[in-house]
Amino acid sequence: MRIALYVLLCILWIPLFLLGYIFYVIPVYRSRGKVSGTTYEPFIGRLLYHLHGGRPDPAALQLSRGLPVTNSLVMATIFYPVVWASRITGYTPELLQYPLTDFSKFTSIMAARTQFLDTALDECIETGDQIVILGAGWDTRAYGMLRDKQVNIFEVDAPATQAVKRAALEKSGIDAAHVCFVSCDFNQNSWLDALKANGFSQQQRSFILWEGVTMYLEESTIIDTFKMVASLAPGSRIACDFFTREWFEGTKAGKATAKAISAQYGEPWIFGMPHQPDLESALGEYLNKCGLILVRNLMIGVETNGQAPVGGLLLAKTPA
Repeated sequence: MRIALYVLLCILWIPLFLLGYIFYVIPVYRSRGKVSGTTYEPFIGRLLYHLHGGRPDPAALQLSRGLPVTNSLVMATIFYPVVWASRITGYTPELLQYPLTDFSKFTSIMAARTQFLDTALDECIETGDQIVILGAGWDTRAYGMLRDKQVNIFEVDAPATQAVKRAALEKSGIDAAHVCFVSCDFNQNSWLDALKANGFSQQQRSFILWEGVTMYLEESTIIDTFKMVASLAPGSRIACDFFTREWFEGTKAGKATAKAISAQYGEPWIFGMPHQPDLESALGEYLNKCGLILVRNLMIGVETNGQAPVGGLLLAKTPA
């Protein structure tokens, strides 16, 4: 009964949703090729979890008021109605479920990313560590869960995307004085060199957070990044998410999703992790070749009878 009522409310809401979607895609298309549009995907997930109450993140809601795409019309016609319908009916769709325990579906990827990375940060960082958010996009951890930690925080991103982020922080009234912003094009320059030019110490323990980025980069850039992390101080870690190439190139669901993302944002998926003979073994071997040690991983999807999992997340460390 609750599901039926939720579906009914969503059907009634379709005209408003279509209106909101137009105002969502217009600023995305205007900035294609300059500002990353896919940065909105993980951000919207965290924003919805906050609105629904599963993962408090007031900084995400505050930042949304300064970003071009999450304007007040889009919030009122897309995001708030999804949450209101859930509260009215008592039914929580997968889109809003947080935390999750079942990671067997592609729809688990947003919650899985957030849970895995939040947990890794909570467990691994210590006073005095350096936190580097690579391809930071609209990540708000520096203004929420990390704000009161005694750590040094660096956000690294492409110049145009970072400029929009900083303007949004200022417009929404978020204090970012404790964050060091470093501009870098990952496919053209060394993010480590850019960091060191801005006060980063290669001899100090660091945690590298890399969310929603690997699939858009060339494999050479992925390998270089892992090798640069391996050159950091003992005990340094990197946590990131990924898709498997076999899934987005070899399955109907993967091909359809990749095409939809590329069509909307103009950012095609390029890189996928290997998964043979099994994902954990493949990850361990891949990271070892780059000088890192796999600490743990989380698989998204299923891996049976040769079927490729969607992807997953990994936490790796530098050798002691």
